[in-house]
Amino acid sequence: MLRCLWLSRTLPYPLNAGDRIYSGRLAESFAACGVDITFVGLNGRAPSEPVRNIRWHAVTGALRGQISSLFHVLPLVGARHATSKYRAEVRRLLQQQEWDVVAIDQYAMAWSLTYRQLLRSAACRWLFITHNAEEQVTRLQWRDCAGPLWQRLYYLQNYLKTKRIERMGLRTCELITTNTDADAAYFRQIVPDATILTLTPGYDRARLRRREITAEVPRAAVIFGSFHWSAKQANLRMFLDAADARLHQAGIELRIVGDIAPDFRLELEQKYVSPRITGFVEDPAAHLNVRLAILAEPIGGGFKHKLLDYIFNRIPIVALDTCVAGLPPSVQQFILTSKDIPSLLDDAEGIIDDFDRLNDLQQGAYAAAEQVFDWSERGRALYEAAIQAIGSAPAVRQTAVAAKTTSTPTRTSHALPRDTAK
Repeated sequence: MLRCLWLSRTLPYPLNAGDRIYSGRLAESFAACGVDITFVGLNGRAPSEPVRNIRWHAVTGALRGQISSLFHVLPLVGARHATSKYRAEVRRLLQQQEWDVVAIDQYAMAWSLTYRQLLRSAACRWLFITHNAEEQVTRLQWRDCAGPLWQRLYYLQNYLKTKRIERMGLRTCELITTNTDADAAYFRQIVPDATILTLTPGYDRARLRRREITAEVPRAAVIFGSFHWSAKQANLRMFLDAADARLHQAGIELRIVGDIAPDFRLELEQKYVSPRITGFVEDPAAHLNVRLAILAEPIGGGFKHKLLDYIFNRIPIVALDTCVAGLPPSVQQFILTSKDIPSLLDDAEGIIDDFDRLNDLQQGAYAAAEQVFDWSERGRALYEAAIQAIGSAPAVRQTAVAAKTTSTPTRTSHALPRDTAK
């Protein structure tokens, strides 16, 4: 049994955001292959039922303050989680036993690489689990910021810090995972000799076996998600700036469903007229009886988990081209994609009352996606890649998986920088 130390910002439960879903389900499917995982996070909580082969280890204590984090060498999200207590716990765990794999979950945890020399086994392999090409995301935030000078300077320094720490992870870890081929291609420009594995998410939530969209369905569109991250908020502002008046004039109700920061919710309610903001809900199904889903997020790459919620709840989707990365072409053909927000709104207005077309899209997308998004396949793909990286292990059953790997390269040794977590 492989022994894996999984280092995450937080324990993933509740699974109420895309990054939590990806971290939690990928770890669980990896463990199901016979991997003994110690999953570590700053606070958060474990699932209500035990998960075989996973020990959930919460590091208690508050995040580092936002103001002090601005002056840290790490990007903001990394600095806030790299508390003295978490750093001490990582040092202790690395020395506690011989690990076969140490998984760094997201760029904000790449500071833990500075403790690599503490490992008891030289054969241990480091796994870098990426959720986005974060260098690209933070560069777009900086480039597109139209705020005051202090805000532009903040985004610039955060971009430079993110670029540094993400590239450290890419150049140091023996195995890198992405959730889209687009991110994998971008990373190969930076580390051409790296072993990169594309693992699109699986889907194990509610599936609506049958649905027909008729005139009885509310003339509404939905945007589902979590709205705490600054990039998510910026995306929603950009969309509403362009869409609010048009949707209101067209008589299309916009439902915004998901966890949202109170101050951001107040801002939206005071500024815009078309949205109906619901906030966090345990079960989104009751709020998804709409004619359309809208996905307009120009800032931020990676796989959009809400795509799968829309598809398997049989909601036709209109989206920006960049928001469907990771979906196979067989599924993408049943999504209306546009190059910009005005074109997306043209599509939405043009299709909102075309029930034949709406039903063709939702039925086609569901059928094309039904057998594609299996978490167990993602876990097996990761297990096989980890075995290959380690170099020796028990035989594993060969499985056709929805993932692509490069051949195992000869890696160049990279010297680690000084301990940036101090």
